[in-house]
Amino acid sequence: MNESIAIPEILNKVASAGHEGLPLPENPALTGELELCRSWGYALRFECGRAFLLPDPDSVVPALIEQETPLLAWDKICVRGFLEVGSTNEIALELARAGAAGGTVVCAERQTAGRGRKGRSWSSNPGAGIYCTIVVRPRQEPDHWPLLAHAASVAVAEALREVVGECAVANPPVPDLKWPNDVFLSGKKTAGILIETAVTRGTSPCAVVGIGINVREGSVPAELRDIATCVDRESGSKAPRRRILCSCLHRFQLCYGLFEDGEHGELLERWKGLSSMWNGVPIWVEDGGPRRAVVTCGLTELGALRVRDENGKEDTLLAADVTIRRA
Repeated sequence: MNESIAIPEILNKVASAGHEGLPLPENPALTGELELCRSWGYALRFECGRAFLLPDPDSVVPALIEQETPLLAWDKICVRGFLEVGSTNEIALELARAGAAGGTVVCAERQTAGRGRKGRSWSSNPGAGIYCTIVVRPRQEPDHWPLLAHAASVAVAEALREVVGECAVANPPVPDLKWPNDVFLSGKKTAGILIETAVTRGTSPCAVVGIGINVREGSVPAELRDIATCVDRESGSKAPRRRILCSCLHRFQLCYGLFEDGEHGELLERWKGLSSMWNGVPIWVEDGGPRRAVVTCGLTELGALRVRDENGKEDTLLAADVTIRRA
């Protein structure tokens, strides 16, 4: 695997111990692991020979994510937590190739080589966002797997709608989905999805669903603030990262159930209900050739975007960069 720093298992034990706390280990190495976690921002307290994890809905602790996420699509959710990784997608792909079950989740406080579509980098500062990847082993034919991006996009948008909708600011922004894999708030990118597939020997085909969400101000580089934003800025308050992540995992399972049951039309209707750009919107398309001006005119049954040019000629976009044309 990539060089990484795993969240020490002892942190999960402290979290599971609850208000009673965990007796401090006599092993200096384990005590050092707890100090490492505290240095990364985990709210640990040492008192009367015991270690306590203070209540904190922002704390991305694997044991708590497993406890707080309802089980719908899988019998078990197994969260592999890291303080630092190259890319959560890369870790998840390696786990998938080694036989990891569907419902395995990789999350990290920081990525040093986070990426988006077409190899673009994804800023992943420590504790500033949600960086996670889900392993799935679909029963559906691979031709249908592009719909996994729609399932994940809906899950993220619904989770953000819930959290931002509870904020104190007047008229909180409503999440908006931009084809093929972006979630916007106030017209700026807030989250992205990256689907990758893995070929494995002796196991079922699998894919990984990467999710990146800008939560804190530090998640958006200064040079991108005209086109990207974060949840804290739009909600006017500090958003609880673990709650957002658990809500995403819960809602993804609901959408994944539609996908696996072949209810693709219903899944796409939910996606369209959260998007303002899928029909009748002027856009620019960049897909390897000269930039084209077209108008959106619907989705195919596999989630590809239909467009029409000024001469009335229709085309279907399977993958492309699209930008809304502004007056």
